[in-house]
Amino acid sequence: MQSRALALAVLLGAAALAGCATAYGRGVSALGLGRYDEAADRFAEALAEAPARLDALAGLGIARYKLGAWDAATDALQRVVAREPDRAEARLYLGLSHLRKGEDGPAEEQLRALLGLKPHPRIAAQINRALSVIRGDVLSDELRRFLAASLEDEADWERELREARLEQRLRVDPFWPRGILHCFSTRHGRLICL
Repeated sequence: MQSRALALAVLLGAAALAGCATAYGRGVSALGLGRYDEAADRFAEALAEAPARLDALAGLGIARYKLGAWDAATDALQRVVAREPDRAEARLYLGLSHLRKGEDGPAEEQLRALLGLKPHPRIAAQINRALSVIRGDVLSDELRRFLAASLEDEADWERELREARLEQRLRVDPFWPRGILHCFSTRHGRLICL
């Protein structure tokens, strides 16, 4: 039984490394580690190999957002949302890109659409607070930065919570995953493969 568990662990580890060796996997890893230039390059490389990859296009949009390239981020993320309207992370970063560009109407539209996807209640509450501020007075650049950062922080919290739950699940039942879809690194350098 122990040799079977070891064989499965080796197989999962090899599959994880193979998945992360792709341009997309390296992009996800670089994004998770805050290397946004590298992430954008790797996602662009993944798109050159497979132009229809929405996950790579979303990653490219998020990396561009993190680099402060609001127009390029908006372009990529609008294409993702047009093809997959229920992709919450793309809606969030598209809304934040519009917000940072001073386009309050489109920002509000994306954040409302994100609320329609039923995010975690804590994120939904933060979105509602942000929407009430956006509808108020003219926003300064500093307030726009603050709103965007607060929404990003809530999204990061929710993602880290999901990762922790997955990690706990894998600790309790190492045979739980039925296949590896992709790998990514957390901000703390842990490799998570789904």
